[in-house]
Amino acid sequence: MDMSQYLGVFVEEAKENIQALNNAVMELESNPNSKDAVDEIFRLMHTLKGSSATMGFNKLSKMCHALENLLDSVRSEKAKVTENLIDLVFTGIDRLNDVISDIENGGDDSNLNVEEITKLISSKSYKDEKRSDSGEMEKKVVKNREEAQALSESVSNVAQKALEEGLNVYSLRVELVKGSVMKSARMYIVFHRIEENGGQIIYSDPPVEEIEKENFETTVQLVVIISMKMKELHDLVANVSEIQKVIIKPFETHKNVKEEVPESPKPEVVEKKETGQTESDRRRIKLAQSVRVDVEKLDILMNLMAELVISRSRIEETLKKYKIKEVDESLSQLARITLDLQSTVMKIRMIPVSFVFDRFPRMVRDLSRKLGKKVDFVMEGSDTELDRTVADEIGEPLIHMIRNSIDHGIESEKERIGAGKPPVGKITLSARQEGDSVVIEVSDDGRGFNKEKIIQRALKMGLIQEYEVGTMSQEEIFNLTFAPGFSTSENPTEVSGRGVGMDVVKKVIESLNGSVYIESLDGKGTRVIIRLPLTLSIIQALLVEIGKFVYAIPISAIDSTLSMKKSDIKDVEGRKTAIIRGEVVPVIDLRAYFGVEELNGHSDLVVTNYKSKKYGFVVDRLIRQQDIVIKALGKLFRETKEFSGGAILGNGSIALIIDVPSLVQKALER
Repeated sequence: MDMSQYLGVFVEEAKENIQALNNAVMELESNPNSKDAVDEIFRLMHTLKGSSATMGFNKLSKMCHALENLLDSVRSEKAKVTENLIDLVFTGIDRLNDVISDIENGGDDSNLNVEEITKLISSKSYKDEKRSDSGEMEKKVVKNREEAQALSESVSNVAQKALEEGLNVYSLRVELVKGSVMKSARMYIVFHRIEENGGQIIYSDPPVEEIEKENFETTVQLVVIISMKMKELHDLVANVSEIQKVIIKPFETHKNVKEEVPESPKPEVVEKKETGQTESDRRRIKLAQSVRVDVEKLDILMNLMAELVISRSRIEETLKKYKIKEVDESLSQLARITLDLQSTVMKIRMIPVSFVFDRFPRMVRDLSRKLGKKVDFVMEGSDTELDRTVADEIGEPLIHMIRNSIDHGIESEKERIGAGKPPVGKITLSARQEGDSVVIEVSDDGRGFNKEKIIQRALKMGLIQEYEVGTMSQEEIFNLTFAPGFSTSENPTEVSGRGVGMDVVKKVIESLNGSVYIESLDGKGTRVIIRLPLTLSIIQALLVEIGKFVYAIPISAIDSTLSMKKSDIKDVEGRKTAIIRGEVVPVIDLRAYFGVEELNGHSDLVVTNYKSKKYGFVVDRLIRQQDIVIKALGKLFRETKEFSGGAILGNGSIALIIDVPSLVQKALER
């Protein structure tokens, strides 16, 4: 059978499992007694082992098996969770990750050195010495027999109580297809189906632990308490993939459990009926309520959606031009359907930011240990969603920022104590949604930025001149760190200090139509704030007229709009301002800014938000609110920061999309 068609799905699932493994091992490291963490690692490793074997990556499967054996010594309490053991597990996970990357790039697992991990495992004294004392062994056998008898009576008592409460109690014998792949996974589905339908499994032979290890042939016997009828329970279990036969009968109390689940079923027991299905039909896995879709297909779908939005705008313009009212109702219905379709398509592309965030705890753990620093890493708002394209690009900038926080920001334990700080530094990575934007922050309680050092380094590099220093704001000084090659570190390390990083951060963020700025207090800490659009394709905007041109302002950046008279705008210390609802708001006349003449004496004011402050944009006229499709401006406009893109209007003309943060910043610098 050609398995290459499943390679993409295998790689995606493997990457997800490896990320989850990192998180689970991190949890085990922080809580060595967590049985849930060990069980989760086992489950993930077992899943990866099975899927690797199915795809023919036998070395990968053997590596997973070796790591399973290592964790088995922890679960059986033959070994303790130590720093060396955690390091060894992480080493194994890193090897697995390298192999998955090779496979993703067209390779295989042939370069995987399984013996390396096997030797490391065998070289550690994880397991207790085997006991050869026959007396001890006999005591253990007697103890097991007594526990089995006690269990039998316990199951019978629980079953009797359930029957008295009007519930049904059944004995089940579940037989898998001979040679079934991933037997424990099949039984996990059986257990899950019973439990999600309100059932309770009070007995399992073999026990759950042995099922998870696949220490059974093809048969599992269960005692189940459930409200379902016998036929319903039979069908529920029999429909699981690779189940060959299900034998079910009422459970009789006050007898030995083994007798109640007989090896040779009576003829009246309900069995799974043969329906003429082929072997491939029986092996076909029932699809879950989700499917994996190639991102390129989503891009095509989004582009088609964008063209539909543009076409709708053209139809609206044409109908207005010729004053055709007969189709108003149909047009309104089309607008509603388009809006719903647009919303659905955009939601399909959205993924939680945890997709990016989850890779960082392991990185922080490794880097802080390497640098000999103690760091408490906190993640907030991981369920915040953003566009898949944005998520794919934002990972690298965040890596640079977090590494800088650990290396430059967080002080050594001795320094922190000397400065009156807790010995453990804190780095917080957070995300939140604000309108049509996602705000991501990386903050630390470290040493902060030293403005004097930044200025001296900038002067040395020729980024600024002496006469400019006195007029520079704090924000302008911090923005110097985004210059290529900028670094205040005297001794570059392999972690940071070579002036490569923050310029990359700024470049990537701006390529995504986002913005980044820094807040810092010397000796107190630093906060880097990134603002990104939720999506890169379709947004709601307010169309405004400035001179003879139409511009678009994103609705997410607008606080309010109002009509203005010239007398309402005052000059305060050389800056134009207006009083809006009792608040003094700086005003930027976009007509003067863009160098165009006023159309008439009328003016409108668009009040926008930037860094929690309000700024007013004076325009000639407000046109309407409209969905617009963002189009890139191209290389010629790369240095024109005031605009984030262009949009094709219904009449075929182009409206430039105003980038509010950049325009405000540029205007304030004038």
